[in-house]
Amino acid sequence: MKKLFQIPLGGLAVAGLAIGTCCAWLMGETFRPYDMVGVKFCPKTANIRKKNYEQAQRKLDKKYCQYEHKMLSEVWDKKQYSSIKPLPESSFIIRDIPGEKTTYWWYLVSIASVGGGVLAWAKKCEKIELAAHYELEGYKTQIKIFGVNSREERDFKTDTVRNQWVGMRLETGLISQDAVNERYKKQSEVQDATHAAALKQFDAGNSEMDKTISENLRDAAKADSERAKLQGKNGNRLDTPTTQNVDELRMAELTEALKAHEDGWLWDLVNSVKPIFLIGDMGSAKTSMAVSLGLIRENLGHKVHRIADKHLSGENSDKWNLLKPEARHDNNSSILEALQDQIERRSERIAQRPSSKEQFILDEFTQLAKISKEANVLIPLFVTSTYSDTRKAKELFIGVTHSFTNASFGDGVFELRQRGWLIEKFSVNGETPIPRVVIRTGLKDLNGNNLEDVEKTLPSWFRPELIHGHFNDSPINFDNAG
Repeated sequence: MKKLFQIPLGGLAVAGLAIGTCCAWLMGETFRPYDMVGVKFCPKTANIRKKNYEQAQRKLDKKYCQYEHKMLSEVWDKKQYSSIKPLPESSFIIRDIPGEKTTYWWYLVSIASVGGGVLAWAKKCEKIELAAHYELEGYKTQIKIFGVNSREERDFKTDTVRNQWVGMRLETGLISQDAVNERYKKQSEVQDATHAAALKQFDAGNSEMDKTISENLRDAAKADSERAKLQGKNGNRLDTPTTQNVDELRMAELTEALKAHEDGWLWDLVNSVKPIFLIGDMGSAKTSMAVSLGLIRENLGHKVHRIADKHLSGENSDKWNLLKPEARHDNNSSILEALQDQIERRSERIAQRPSSKEQFILDEFTQLAKISKEANVLIPLFVTSTYSDTRKAKELFIGVTHSFTNASFGDGVFELRQRGWLIEKFSVNGETPIPRVVIRTGLKDLNGNNLEDVEKTLPSWFRPELIHGHFNDSPINFDNAG
């Protein structure tokens, strides 16, 4: 239904621009807004008692007093006594010129009118363009409809004329009914044969594709078998089917190596849902261990949701780039926002009951609480959430810090910290890491009792570049690796 009242946008545009032009012109007629003074210098003649007094005075007035100097009142008030030897006030004739009311509001009216005119014209152009678009689309639609109708009408008329001529031939005896029936029968046979041939072509194409797929699977299985033979794995520890995916084969090898190292504590660590904190001196390869754990879990199907580290683009960038996170945070403000967002995300995931796990790796946790007062409040909340919500939210958390003190983690969370993994790493000179680790908390005995300060080691192949290469055409030889 058409609108009963339509805004005349063209008229509004012209009116607005016209009013704006008039206002701009009236601005040039704005009255003087400032108070001024007109000053004349009219000195008195010294011939007061002489006969030629009046003549001398007229001569002075003609020379000096006919010129009036105009200036701002403020300037005259400040400068009239600034001379070293001021002239007597009687030698000046001062005329006050008061300021008059300004018409500054014309300026506001000008801006509003021009703006309204431009907006009205833009809206008018938009409506014209939209109307032209719909008109063109309607024209194209009509052409298509006309073309379809013409084609269908032509086919219909052709069939109608053909049937009429067949009927006339039958009536005149030029052809028999048997001939007509035979003709229709042959046409039906041709159509059936064409349909059958088309179905055979589809079947032949499908068969060819199935054959290609089978050959590809056979070649892949053969390649897996040859690779396993070259690695000396047949008949030893693994009994992998030849059709197994290469990544699955690599993961199976790595899983067995993790389980075989020192009673399988590394596999327990990788497979655990408890938060992991890595502590240690400078140069003890805490970040390398965090990335290694993240890579193994990533290849187990647990995506890395986010990484937070101030040195994400610095010296550790080659390690972090081996992972495929959905989000990266490389400065203090971004990291603090990520911590706040992660607290909320955990609550949302708990409500959603997710089926898949995701990772969050946080490096350089030590100084975060000292950034600001807001951070000092946020860190204890984040730590509490980490130990209480990550299991239900199915989040695999890895944190890296230099110390495990209340200054880093906040007050009131000491008991919570005993529920997760705390692993300390070591370096002999602040640059070269050593294999030794001490598991402060996290391990339990068969009866479920906590084991503290358990000495362990990391294998020589537990490095991010080697683990990444293991899944990218550089498999680790675990038999020869320590």
